[in-house]
Amino acid sequence: MTLTVGAETTVVAGARVYSVRVAATDEPRSMKVTITLDRLIEWTFDEPGWRPLSLGVASGEAYLWSARELIVLPTSLHADPTLTKVDEDLLLVFRLDAGWLLVCETSIRLAVGHHERTRLEIGEVIEHASWSVPVLVVRDARGHEHRISVDGDCLTIQSSV
Repeated sequence: MTLTVGAETTVVAGARVYSVRVAATDEPRSMKVTITLDRLIEWTFDEPGWRPLSLGVASGEAYLWSARELIVLPTSLHADPTLTKVDEDLLLVFRLDAGWLLVCETSIRLAVGHHERTRLEIGEVIEHASWSVPVLVVRDARGHEHRISVDGDCLTIQSSV
């Protein structure tokens, strides 16, 4: 799910209810994202605004990502969101048992906590990706399909067509 400037949505993950609001600050360069947990705690982030904000839920955990940052929302009232920054546009994020699979504009990254562990450069702009454990299938702008195996913190290209 993606959210554009002016949007507000409610996300339920496990036993937690999150409200996410997006407001413009300096379009298209930035947007203000406000997240409320169970109507009790609120956080506000300044995020890049040239890509829509995207939301995901996996294993009872909610997360969102902007053009340059993954924000993992807390499952407890006593915790804060965790942030993982990247240095190129972030297209898709998939939850793994041990961390996060980040599909960026020209690379695939494996992050544990908020630290990048492994990076695999594709060499071309990525247009689409799909995840079927343990293989990520990526199609680039030239129409080539890359099958990438994820094993622990290792990313390996199985084949490129």
